[in-house]
Order: sequence, then structure tokens, then C-alpha cells
Amino acid sequence: MRFRGISSHGRYLERLLEMADDSDLVLVERRDAIAVVTLNEPQRMNPLGDQMRHALIAIMENEMASPDVHAIVLTGAGGQFSAGADVRQMRTDQGPDPARSRRRLEPLHRIVRLVAGGPKPVVVAVEGVAFGAGLSIAAASDFLVCGASARFGAAFGKIGLTADCGLLWSLPQRIGLARAKNMMFTGQPLLADQAFDFGLADRKVEAGKALESAIDKAREYLDTAPLSIAAIKSGLALGPADLENALQIEREQQPMLSMTLDHDEGRKAFLEKRKPVFIGR
Repeated sequence: MRFRGISSHGRYLERLLEMADDSDLVLVERRDAIAVVTLNEPQRMNPLGDQMRHALIAIMENEMASPDVHAIVLTGAGGQFSAGADVRQMRTDQGPDPARSRRRLEPLHRIVRLVAGGPKPVVVAVEGVAFGAGLSIAAASDFLVCGASARFGAAFGKIGLTADCGLLWSLPQRIGLARAKNMMFTGQPLLADQAFDFGLADRKVEAGKALESAIDKAREYLDTAPLSIAAIKSGLALGPADLENALQIEREQQPMLSMTLDHDEGRKAFLEKRKPVFIGR
């Protein structure tokens, strides 16, 4: 596993690092204040098997916690995003095991929580397939860029399962309830043009250009106060709520943010008609 500049975040992260081997299943590189995270098993279309799940958590935890990172771009190697969960790992020789299934979902749930509600904006760059859990992770992102070759599939019912990794929450928000039902009921994939028209993808570019476009998008977030983005993401991750719930979130977040150095800097920069310099504190 290639971990660059990783610091310790306690026993949880250490345990994840121990579980990951050194096979480079997930790569990370820094481009200024942007961390580019790459799923890297291209010969199998980057399936989210057990080792990749734990490797991805470790890296995402680290990049989310790093003061040097203000945005994350998540992509896949070999012209593919991810074919989803590794079907070969879904059962053991002993047959069905619901407790094992729950245990295996936990790391995927942690990944989706980090993508949807973590403190840093996450832009996903999709080339090729984003199926199953791969689609779920992409749909939970803050901005989704797809290449013209992209295909998005939610064929959970074709293997007798329900949609997982938060897709029941994220997909209707992106494409509407009726379209989400149809996509999950039929298992028919969406091609790039349709995904963009429906709102699943926020931007469509030429094949092979998704990563650079996603990095360009991530750079747009760098001029915004990091703690403001973290607060907004945390509130939005609670999902559609009534007005009183939204006002309560504001009552909890705004007083804390009003005491930050970034708020003071933003206020001064506005009055002085200059670009603010935020430090995430």
C-alpha cells in the first residue's frame, strides 16, 4: 500500500493500516492542497473487496484529517471507476452468513460516511463502469464528473440483494425517486449522456478527461473556508429535513464558526475588498 505523508490517528487507523497489505490497491498523491485517491486493481475493474475497503478507509481517514488537504478527488485506475463489491467474497464455503454480511458492510458504510459527510469536499471522477457499491460511493460525492465512456449501474436485484452503501438515500436525491426506482428495479445501466441529463453526473467531459476536470473542480473549493465546507457537509448529510431541523443545525454550527480565525479573515477580506487567505482554524 502506498501511503504518502500519513500521520497517526489512533488505534482505529493503525488497525486499518495493519489490515492492508502492500499491494498498492489504493494510491494517493498530493496536488497542492488536493489529494488524488485512486482505486487500483484495474485488471478486475477495481472491485471493492475486503482489502481495498480497509485500504480506502485508511487513506480517506488520513486525507480528511490532514491540515494540508482541502479537497479530495477519488477515481479509478485503468479507465474504470469500480465494478462494485467483489462477488467472489460474498459467500464462504459454509454458505450464507448474515453476521458476516453485516461485518463486511461496515467498512463500506464508513467510506460512504466519509465521502458524504466528511469535512473535506470529495469530487469523484468516473471513467468506464461505476456499478453497485462503486455507484453508491460516486453518488454520495459532492461533485461527480464522468467521461463520455462512463456507465452507471445498480443491478443489486440481479444478484438478489438490495441497494446498499447509502444508495437508497443518495440516488433519489440526484435523479428523483421514480428514476431511482426504475434504475434499481430493472438493473439497466445509465450511459454518460443520460446520467448527465438526469443529474447523476454533474459534469460530462470527453473520455479520458474526467480526472483532470475533477481536479479543476476541486481547485474551485480551495478559496472557501475549510471549516465552513465541513459544517455545510455535516448538515447536508443528515438528508432532507423539515425547516425546524435545519434551523437547529444552524443554531449549533453558526456560533462555533463565528469564533474561528477563518471567519475573522473572511470578514476583514470582504471589507478590504481582497481575496481571503483561509487556514482551516
